[in-house]
Amino acid sequence: MRAIAVVNRLRREFACRINDLYEAPVLADFALRLRPQPDHLHRVIATVRSHWWDYQATLPAFDAARDRALAEQQQAYEARNAAYAAFDGTERRDYGEALLTGATGYLGAYLLRELLSDPAGRVTALVRGGDDEAAQARLGRVLAGYFGAAGGATLIGDPRLTVRAGDLRRDGLGLTPTVHGALAEGVRAVFHCAANVNHFGHYAEFHADNVEATRRLLDLAAARRGDPADFHLISTLSVTGKAPEDSFKLVTEYDAVPDTLDENYYVRSKQEAERLVTAARGDLRNASIHRVGNVVFAAEGGPLQLNLRDNAFFRQLAAFVRLGVVPDDSHVWLCHVDRVARAVALLAGAAGLANETHHVENHRRDTLADFVTSAAGMAGAVRAVGFDALLDRLERAIAEPEMDGALAQTLEGFGLYSGRSPQARGRRQELTSERTQALLGRMGFGWPPVPRAGQADMLRAAADLFSR
Repeated sequence: MRAIAVVNRLRREFACRINDLYEAPVLADFALRLRPQPDHLHRVIATVRSHWWDYQATLPAFDAARDRALAEQQQAYEARNAAYAAFDGTERRDYGEALLTGATGYLGAYLLRELLSDPAGRVTALVRGGDDEAAQARLGRVLAGYFGAAGGATLIGDPRLTVRAGDLRRDGLGLTPTVHGALAEGVRAVFHCAANVNHFGHYAEFHADNVEATRRLLDLAAARRGDPADFHLISTLSVTGKAPEDSFKLVTEYDAVPDTLDENYYVRSKQEAERLVTAARGDLRNASIHRVGNVVFAAEGGPLQLNLRDNAFFRQLAAFVRLGVVPDDSHVWLCHVDRVARAVALLAGAAGLANETHHVENHRRDTLADFVTSAAGMAGAVRAVGFDALLDRLERAIAEPEMDGALAQTLEGFGLYSGRSPQARGRRQELTSERTQALLGRMGFGWPPVPRAGQADMLRAAADLFSR
């Protein structure tokens, strides 16, 4: 966060990226990357506004071309989905023992609970720690944080749960040869939920955590020759990449990651991990990918994400609350963490599905403005505004030191440093999850209305972030 704050301050008079500071940590080297641009932020906003006006001027023709292109692609998509017409989800896999990584993360903790909800299920969780006892204690604290003291104690004390101290960066996963061999022999499924989810840092760190770790776990899954374990990678919808410049694209579950990898190091590393999993389908009977959307508070209630300050969606909410405005043309698909865990478990356990890529996101599209302004305590505190008015507010915020954090977050989060309005590029790409929604629906799964208690808790926390 300190590095981001330094770069955001410099961006007032220089053109630079946050990753420049990581790639050139020596001050003299970093200085060489700075490009002086007096009044940089005012220039950025003026350029974005001009781009927005150009987009608005051509909107009728843009929308007509978009509708034609996407309708044709939608028809082809639905034709491919016909192959799943007979799927009913009644036949289930009996994994017996599963290996889970990332159990101390937000989604990972809920996925652990979901896997243990199967009375026949056994889970080995790999957790960083000096030894097995320390790893178990660490996981126990996380589970208590999300499910309460009693709920956490029940989970960590479940005799069907084994916690091993491991290190995904090390060969052998940081396990003794005996333990590694036993896992290779006994595990029937690997659920790889662990990831470095920071959006800034050294690429080598992301590669080690998200790419090489995936490779090691795939090797473990393939170790039992002739009878490999299933592999389930928890990925992100962000891997679908940037929208095309001049055409329109419907991104479906059938689409592999783009040929050109993303500039964002986190996204790039997850794209590389997906490529490894797809390639492993030649060696494994089932290597599936679960691309997850915007994970938020549990539908059933309970505490918010423990490391909520690191959540990009939360930080953007906090920025809008601090600025007192929220754009009226932005949308959000709320993926409640408990429902996401349930969806992943259902899809993974369906015997009729193998070597699939799923899009796990809420079928309901909410407007960001409604989500913010309808929350308890937000009436009168935040106004829904058009994009022009949002740019006006950002322009005024340049002269308000107390708005530095909210201003920088919005410029970065909405990609405004590029000098382009997000709508013109973003609307060239439409992401769909219809096939995944249909499969889940046949297994009795559904998404709830917006849980008002969780919404209020999240907006209350957001109001505090940039006010400190």
